[in-house]
Amino acid sequence: MKFLRLAFYVLIAQLVLSGCAGEAVEETSSSSSSEINFDAYLGRNASTRAGVTDITFLKGKEWNSGFGVFARYNHNGNISSLMDTEHVTWEENHWKYTNTRYWPNEGTVDFYAFAPYNPDVKLVSRNSNEANPTYIEFSSTAPVDLVWANAKGRTKTNEPVKFTFNHALARLGFDITANQDLEENGAVITVNKVILYGASETSGVFVMAGYLNLENGAWTLANNGISWFYTWTPDGKVDGKEYDKDDGNVLKLSAPPQLDYKNNKITNNFDSYIFIIPQDLPTNFNLKITYTVTQGNFKEDVTVTKNLLDVLSGDSKPYFKGGKAYVFHLKLSLDPINFKVTPEVEAWK
Repeated sequence: MKFLRLAFYVLIAQLVLSGCAGEAVEETSSSSSSEINFDAYLGRNASTRAGVTDITFLKGKEWNSGFGVFARYNHNGNISSLMDTEHVTWEENHWKYTNTRYWPNEGTVDFYAFAPYNPDVKLVSRNSNEANPTYIEFSSTAPVDLVWANAKGRTKTNEPVKFTFNHALARLGFDITANQDLEENGAVITVNKVILYGASETSGVFVMAGYLNLENGAWTLANNGISWFYTWTPDGKVDGKEYDKDDGNVLKLSAPPQLDYKNNKITNNFDSYIFIIPQDLPTNFNLKITYTVTQGNFKEDVTVTKNLLDVLSGDSKPYFKGGKAYVFHLKLSLDPINFKVTPEVEAWK
């Protein structure tokens, strides 16, 4: 199935929402108090860092700010569509949308929401036997933070409809430190490149496509044959060139990309996390760092590698979970033999 890009190049398949023919929706429109209105919150661990979908982004003015809404009307078991990828945006002090809908006189309404917004996103079926599907199709070929929410069985008495958004993906980042204190006029470690890769340095790592169920946040993987390796450099380029999206993704290191007596930590840049669909550990999972050690007239280029499967436990299913932040603590040494990696799972903050 051909994928389209969601938000920052997220891919989705366009399928028409199918529902029972059912009875027509009887809406009450005698006053504005009968209009369906929305309110939105993000979970307690929602980040405020750039590149992450937070309440500031949702209320922003970007083309994909706000959120998309699907709504289904259920009357005596007959289900019909009330909203389809409706774009809800923040206007001054309230949430607003264009195609106003009113509360039905009878029955209930189920609401499903996602962000960042994209008009091409549709509810899709994973197979032809699914009636009234609640899935959207997604590909993580760019660092986008997908969030989701639902509000089911709502009536006018539940006005406004409140969404509490949850992070759908796992976030990966790292920090780099030295295994000893670096003194003034002493050694300086400059990181040139960090690579996360699979079987080889130009082989991808993760499954990058799947179906997100807006009913419960569960994922079904759907390998589309695309898998990237990831590279971090000081300027977000390799050999002065931009990255080729068909092969991988080049991201930035924090500045300055060096360890010395003033700067004791390097990280991925604030907008250079990677976001992956929840899944088990990959078959091949490797890390490589190239750095330069300078002390006086002495200068040495060093390369260290680590098979991350040697330091990670694969007992958890899936290992990478939605809404969790995974941090690799990388400890460099003036002696490359002492290179160490320690993984940590923490609250998304």
